[in-house]
Amino acid sequence: MLDVSLVIREEQIDKILSQERPKRIGLEAPDGLLSALVPLAKRIEERYGVETVILLDHTWGTCDLVNFDAKRLGVDLVLNIGHSIGVEKLGRYTYLIDAEYDVDFGQVLEHAAAVIKRKNLEPVGVVTISNHKSYIMEAIHRLQKLGIDARKGEAEGALFDGQVFGCNFHSARNIAKDVNSFIFLGQSRFHAMGVYLATRRPTFMADPFFNEVVDVKPEGDKFERKAILSIYKAKDANTIGIITSLKEGQFFRSQAYKVKSDLESLGRNVVMFSLREITAERLQAIRNVDAFIETACPRVAMDNENFDRPVLSYQQALGLIRLIKGEDLGDIFDYSFWV
Repeated sequence: MLDVSLVIREEQIDKILSQERPKRIGLEAPDGLLSALVPLAKRIEERYGVETVILLDHTWGTCDLVNFDAKRLGVDLVLNIGHSIGVEKLGRYTYLIDAEYDVDFGQVLEHAAAVIKRKNLEPVGVVTISNHKSYIMEAIHRLQKLGIDARKGEAEGALFDGQVFGCNFHSARNIAKDVNSFIFLGQSRFHAMGVYLATRRPTFMADPFFNEVVDVKPEGDKFERKAILSIYKAKDANTIGIITSLKEGQFFRSQAYKVKSDLESLGRNVVMFSLREITAERLQAIRNVDAFIETACPRVAMDNENFDRPVLSYQQALGLIRLIKGEDLGDIFDYSFWV
């Protein structure tokens, strides 16, 4: 594995703190970046005389911020490190700070280009996550120099072109009809599998850290089978719990109550729940519910193997309703937005 460093856009932080002149700020980041916040907090305090507090709760993306809690925390603003989109500020308090890995994709892209050529899969779409966003155009140019017809994904809303989330695959689906495959830049298997399942195009994860090109189809097909199996297990459930999230960007209450109404009309007993962090441990406290549906984030249901009962995402729940009605299950991944 390459020895790589994380580059936090501190000039972006300097600009924000110089403009806003806060007295106390919060710092948050995904788990893999949390250790980087300790020296960052120290530098901010020494340079600006600003008090800092590091928020240790999980933060899974721009849907999982603390704007609702900032005032109670006594902070003037929050710097979210590593979750960036096409806008710098979300809500009243949160600024999104770029954090990217300083890694060269050159060698792994040569391998990827050879795979694409060998399998005759051009044109190829190129997508990634925010931690590699500044490299996406360079990657496309490198592929083109290697003789590959490469095209950048086309996003919608606040995401940048080529960006995918664990729930948002517009960048891939918007060009899926124009390409025969995808290259995902990075190391996130969930995102790469999501591109494959949302587009049904061969998708290759170009991992620069281990310098390997991974065809995610076998793992994606296995992932899909497990998701479908959970739906069939939930079909026999008499009492179903529906969970709405308390996180500000995951509060899909209308979807939850629509599913509730549909299930009740089909003779199921439904109990409504709400919590912030949906974990196997918390759900184990409820023993008289046969299955759960969560409308927070698809990764909660589909990327967790520790639940002792079926836990379905919103899209899985729609498939469940179709099955109970006697209809075909359909493609539960045939959506640009998995919520």
